[in-house]
Amino acid sequence: MTGRHSSGTPGSGEPRFDDSDIAATVGNPIPHLDGNAVAGMMGELFRIDIIAAIGRCRHCGAEHAFGEAVVYTDAPGIVVRCSSCQGVLLRLVETPTQYWLDVSGLSHLQIDREP
Repeated sequence: MTGRHSSGTPGSGEPRFDDSDIAATVGNPIPHLDGNAVAGMMGELFRIDIIAAIGRCRHCGAEHAFGEAVVYTDAPGIVVRCSSCQGVLLRLVETPTQYWLDVSGLSHLQIDREP
């Protein structure tokens, strides 16, 4: 089974995962995607294409297209981080009846209107 815990090296005290490509371990950070990975869900939520939107990171002030952000999807929700400083820009959790959205890491998001 992918990502299942099993016993580590005897005496190591560290858990071992059956799929090291998915599991975060020492020397193997959690894999991430770019901002395109969240486009579908954000499009459903806002009814716009957010990939080309320009956001300013509240942590470092960098401005980038949303599609350049670093996206982690292996949590209970989605975490979007700044590609410059790794500060959290956005968190999105979807439940069967609600979306929970935290955009406190963005000082602004510039979205162009379609002609």
